[in-house]
Amino acid sequence: MSIFDRLFRIGKAEANAAVDKLEDPSKMADQILRELRANYQQAIQGEAEIKALALSHRASELQARNKAEEWENKTNGLLDRIESKQLDEAQGNDLAIKAAQAHADALKEAEQYKGMAEKEESAVSVMDLKIKQIKDQIEETENRAKMIQSRAKTAEVSEKINKTLSNVDTDGLMQTLNRMDERASAQEFRAAAYAQIEDSTLSTEQEINKALGAGGSSTALDAIKAKRLQQANTPKLLNNGNGFN
Repeated sequence: MSIFDRLFRIGKAEANAAVDKLEDPSKMADQILRELRANYQQAIQGEAEIKALALSHRASELQARNKAEEWENKTNGLLDRIESKQLDEAQGNDLAIKAAQAHADALKEAEQYKGMAEKEESAVSVMDLKIKQIKDQIEETENRAKMIQSRAKTAEVSEKINKTLSNVDTDGLMQTLNRMDERASAQEFRAAAYAQIEDSTLSTEQEINKALGAGGSSTALDAIKAKRLQQANTPKLLNNGNGFN
């Protein structure tokens, strides 16, 4: 493979990738729908123009047939006059020949208009089928476009969420959480160790008092309550001279 072939293949691949990237499903579905609607309008307009031509040619055909009928009547009138000796035979035959030729020309013209009208009417019949097909395609495309837009939106949101989740280091987060758990446990162990060290530094008397519950268990309130109890149990002295009751 030559270098030019390789470059061409690479360029083609990159071009296809660029086109694929630009082909947004929702936008492409809308574009297809717009093109179908534009084709439908063009077909309707074209059909209307052909129908107008067919109607015009049918009208011209009728006009030509009426003209042919008039020339036929004139020809018969001339022949009647010739037979009734009301018109010179030579002169009458010359006029009758001309009237008959006009009749034939009118009939020929009518047939031409008829052929043109028939072709146009046939074309209109074919166009009616095509237009119906386009209309059905538009309805189908509208429904499919809605589904494509819904699917594309769901896929877009899902892609963003999955992309975000894929960037999250779950294992790293769990490892960090485990380290924090280990640090909290180590801190608890250290606190318990310090408490044990504090107990080991007590004097013998402090250990005895702690065991007996003496020492810091009594409060100032307990002292006042004890004093009040003692005062209540002591007999009151009366100031009656001798100091006794």
